[in-house]
Amino acid sequence: MTPNPLTPHPQAPTPAAPHRPHAPYPMPAVAPTDADGPPWGIDPHRAALVVQQVQRHLLTALEHRAPVDELLTRTARLIRAARDAGVPVVYVVRVPGHPEDPAGSAGRPGGPGRLLLEPPTGEAEARAVAEAVLPQAGDSVLAAKRCSAFVGTRLRARLKELGRDQVILTGGAARTDVLLTAADAWMQDLRPFVVGDAVVDRTADDHVAALDWLAATCARIVGTDAVTSAFAAARPADTAKAT
Repeated sequence: MTPNPLTPHPQAPTPAAPHRPHAPYPMPAVAPTDADGPPWGIDPHRAALVVQQVQRHLLTALEHRAPVDELLTRTARLIRAARDAGVPVVYVVRVPGHPEDPAGSAGRPGGPGRLLLEPPTGEAEARAVAEAVLPQAGDSVLAAKRCSAFVGTRLRARLKELGRDQVILTGGAARTDVLLTAADAWMQDLRPFVVGDAVVDRTADDHVAALDWLAATCARIVGTDAVTSAFAAARPADTAKAT
């Protein structure tokens, strides 16, 4: 049968656009002179560096949304500077599984900014820290039950043992673990600092909102350069010459 030239041919279906993962948002810049919040200064002899939630499985879930590479680079700088200056480094990991833990929250579907987080296969995987920022001998590693690093851990007691009343926070997530730990520290008469360009969250808005709230209420917002400079001033003379 000869096709009627006046009958339009059915159009081929338009191919679906390829799935493209979210691009990481740019890390907010925090200049050395742009510190915001309470007028506290970093004293390396009173400070401890607290590194939160840098486990591999968590950062993998964020890597297409958040500047994870920059987080790891800056956190590694902070850790090296702290160790060189004799500032204690404390890691806090949160193992999922508590029935009321909203941080299992990251994987629940529905709602803006929610991530589908593949649960780790066991506690060892849940605790596994990214290679760029692995703990070393002499560091403390604590497992928290809640977003605040003080809940269900020896963090407060460990800080007292170390003679430290300043906590410098880096890691994730800015609007939950970092924010609540800083607020908890302030309510325990400690002085919290948050390294604004060495934390991450699911979105840029969440990141900035967390820093704004912290600066307005309980924490000093500082940049990586300011912290490493403060630590460098306290390095032993032989270490400073070696670098």
